[in-house]
Amino acid sequence: MTIFIYEHLTSGALSEEVFSAGLMHEGELMLESICRDLLAYGYKVALMRDSRLPALTIPTDRLTTYPIQNELQFTETWQQCQQHYDFFLVIAPETDSILFNFVLSLEQQQKRIFNCSSSAIRLCSDKYLCYQHLKKHHITTPKTFTANDWLSEDHSTEAQWIIKPIDGAGCENTYCSDSVDTRQRLSTLPKDKFIVQTYISGENLSLSLFINEGETQLLSVNIQHIKQDQQQLHLGYCEAQRFDMLSREQALSLANQISHCIDGLSGFVGIDIVKTTNAIYVIEVNPRLTSTYAEPAMREKTNPSETLNKQIQALLAK
Repeated sequence: MTIFIYEHLTSGALSEEVFSAGLMHEGELMLESICRDLLAYGYKVALMRDSRLPALTIPTDRLTTYPIQNELQFTETWQQCQQHYDFFLVIAPETDSILFNFVLSLEQQQKRIFNCSSSAIRLCSDKYLCYQHLKKHHITTPKTFTANDWLSEDHSTEAQWIIKPIDGAGCENTYCSDSVDTRQRLSTLPKDKFIVQTYISGENLSLSLFINEGETQLLSVNIQHIKQDQQQLHLGYCEAQRFDMLSREQALSLANQISHCIDGLSGFVGIDIVKTTNAIYVIEVNPRLTSTYAEPAMREKTNPSETLNKQIQALLAK
């Protein structure tokens, strides 16, 4: 059985653009990690790869690579791969509906996709819609405004706020500032593309999950090391398997609340949270494999694709 893994940054989709070395490295780590993990279970893997990148250092004849040199070749090869393969795993950012569009295209062709449904991706990709949905289901989350709504109100000068893209990934274009600076920055940004969240001071954590038919498997509790340069936030790195920061019981309880209230969450899912003395705030729901998956600590005791392997084996047994 062959699983086609589409990793957007390394796929050649950006073959005619100057790429960010940092983002490309992140995509590369996730891609190589999931490839090695699935190959370890005996599967064959196929992928598209930007020809500017060196070959993956995976010694196996069960890996098929389609080199991509330009945008036209990317489009033609992707269309051919959709026709040729039946099983897909998509790793892509939510930004500009990239993840949504790839998954929707595969759904329309009735392929077997080991991802969240396109409807769940659409909801989670819009951080304001996701905030409203979580609030409706009584899940603790920071108060969130559209940029225009925030600007229409008066705010305490001492308050701290987070500005972020409504469909961003990671800490891309994310800022922390007081009310005066937040108002000033919003005046320079497209109002329909950004949201404002109340800043929550606490431990920046995340949960790595695998969800299959409503059953949630907790893969890891992670510490997110977020740095601030001037007012801009940057995700430095994540420490996986930090169950000392949040008990399995607490983490699974929260994960189940979220999986039960968002239809279509499936496969690898990440939840960004802030833990304070009195509460756990859900910041974002990432409907995809996240960069923490590539951390070595994820493989100290088991293959983190074990739950995906079980899902595939159950599917093949039907």
